[in-house]
Amino acid sequence: MTLLSIHALRQQILNSRLAYVLGNPFLRFTRIPTTPSCILRDPWRGDIITGERFIHDQVLHNGTIYTLHCGEWDNDLWTDSFKRWLHSFVWLRDLRQVGTQSARQKARTLIRQWIHTPPSQRLTDPSITGSRIAIWLGCYRFFADSSDDNFKQNLMSTIIVETHSIMVLSKTVQGYKALVALKGLLAAAVSLPQYPKFLQRYLYLIDDVLQQQLHPDGGHYSRNPEQQFLIVRELAEMISFLQTAQRPLPTRLQETANRATQALRAMQHSDGGLALFNGSTELDPQIIEHVISRASRNKVIASSLPETGFLRMSNGRAVVIVDTASPTLTEPETNTHAGMLSFEFSSAKKRIIVNCGSSSIDPWSEALRYPAAHSVLEITNLTTPSYPYTHDRSLPLPKVTHRHRINNGSHWLEMSHNNYASQGGGLYYRRLYLSRDGKHFRGEELIENAHVPISVKVRFHLHPNVMIKVVENGYLLHTREETWLFRSNTRIIVEESIYLGQGTPIPTLQLTLAHTYKKDSLSLPQNTSEKSSPSTEITTEHANSFSFPAIQWALALVNPS
Repeated sequence: MTLLSIHALRQQILNSRLAYVLGNPFLRFTRIPTTPSCILRDPWRGDIITGERFIHDQVLHNGTIYTLHCGEWDNDLWTDSFKRWLHSFVWLRDLRQVGTQSARQKARTLIRQWIHTPPSQRLTDPSITGSRIAIWLGCYRFFADSSDDNFKQNLMSTIIVETHSIMVLSKTVQGYKALVALKGLLAAAVSLPQYPKFLQRYLYLIDDVLQQQLHPDGGHYSRNPEQQFLIVRELAEMISFLQTAQRPLPTRLQETANRATQALRAMQHSDGGLALFNGSTELDPQIIEHVISRASRNKVIASSLPETGFLRMSNGRAVVIVDTASPTLTEPETNTHAGMLSFEFSSAKKRIIVNCGSSSIDPWSEALRYPAAHSVLEITNLTTPSYPYTHDRSLPLPKVTHRHRINNGSHWLEMSHNNYASQGGGLYYRRLYLSRDGKHFRGEELIENAHVPISVKVRFHLHPNVMIKVVENGYLLHTREETWLFRSNTRIIVEESIYLGQGTPIPTLQLTLAHTYKKDSLSLPQNTSEKSSPSTEITTEHANSFSFPAIQWALALVNPS
């Protein structure tokens, strides 16, 4: 029997088990409770504007307005993202935020319609089911408390059947979705203790799922700060359910929540929002802080995430967050960005140097994944051969190295990657320095062991709120609280840029250090014993290759508020 036929047989067995569960066979022999034994409380605030729109059958989702029709749960014109959102019922908290009788009635009507929808028109993804069960039970007081017994009985019957479907399909989902599925299983387990198999199944699965999702340093394997936030939110919700039911927390769950919140804090800028790496957006700082406070009482900020691949340098009012690892092959693939060695810089709760961000809207979604959308060096006349990495998984990922040390309170960071080496572009080295008082931040960009002429651009994308002014020795970067002077040993060019830190394109500027190294400018590397400047500290492996003069730049605080 071939592997393909074995897979087909397993899928057929799985579909048969699911059909059996959805057919409600066990409900004929058990007494269905009319209310949960433990009433849960969804811990998150909804959006009142979204709730008001929902009452009038209008939904704004990812920039598109959808019109809802009675009993319609599937439409060929709907995106998969919208279908998942609609079937997950997370919008119940938006109706709860409105809090009126019309909002309550709208919630009941839609839930009643969904319960009577044929199974063929429902999404059976366990993560969507888990989200739906958790929100139904978490918002129970809002929409079900004052309903009639027939509605309550149908609701509870559906929850029990749906929870059994998670038990059947729980191992078919991976990544973040697996955690959402288990959240629904836990919500049913603590609300309906008369079904002990729910809790048994949750406890059997949770440790493995957490281990698969998070590195030992607490960072999510996607290396996406927004995904990190979502993971912490799921953990916080699970902890909330267990605390409401006055059940002991599994040891691995609380330990993981503590580590994950430390990692999430490391990904926050001084304004409280998230750094923009690998598909992340800023998010609302107040929401982030609320989620962190529900997940853990630990106030520690991880300074380094060695397995996840981020480093945080913080002194005075300055914060630098750096990508120190190769991209990770993730799902969805659009989360993989070529931001190796890029950094973001903020000070006094204002972002100054940023990456461009991410978007789900074409053509931005693809363009923002390339090195040019990050504050990093790019060899513009060579392609990035191993990118997009997910298009050809046979290609080796680039090798990234870094070494961080602290001397008298000042940070020194040396990094390198070989992403251009296969085309003769050599090795890219970046050095960063942050002074003890946080008032001086400087760097050096160096290409070693190149075999061909190259053109490089070092980009420093500026946040839209930064104003720039040219002066004799560089550019002044003004925020509302500070002024920084940017200087370089090469010509500084001001170019247009774009910022999508909040999901929508905002025009901004970038400072670019550009240089073309031709054959007549190539020079043999310095003898490593003659270390007269930082650019000669890196040894070379090939005597017949060429090195280029280092590009140096510096930021200095000149006018603090």
